[in-house]
Amino acid sequence: MKNKNTTAAKYTTSIELAKVPEVVFNHLLHDVAKFWPEDFEGESSKLYDEFIFTSGEGSHYSKNKVVELVPNRRVTWLVTESIRKTDNFDWTGTKMIFELTSKSGHTQLEFTYDGIILEGEYDRLVQICDVVIKEMLYKFINDIQQVKN
Repeated sequence: MKNKNTTAAKYTTSIELAKVPEVVFNHLLHDVAKFWPEDFEGESSKLYDEFIFTSGEGSHYSKNKVVELVPNRRVTWLVTESIRKTDNFDWTGTKMIFELTSKSGHTQLEFTYDGIILEGEYDRLVQICDVVIKEMLYKFINDIQQVKN
């Protein structure tokens, strides 16, 4: 069910990681459950793989599909079905795009949310994206570095 109070939204955030793009890309494909804040079920490592995120005892649900995969450079997820039961918000059609750029032995990772949000929730979108990318993913990659050093 589509909510009538939605608006198009695009937000991009980025981090620099002290790993080469191949290593970062591998983690994006195979370790989503280790850095994404919601429960993860399914596969996300190949083109057209499908996976589900859930949280809050099913109050938040999204089915996603890998729709673009350029090795060591870009992966795009498309939300194919979604619902936030607390307010019936449906963000189906939204894309989540991870782009990697090599930068002197490091990786610049740019994440873009390109889809819809409820009107008035842009600040919430920014906060969620920043937590997932700048805190959770960044920490996950850095913790791996510390173990290997």
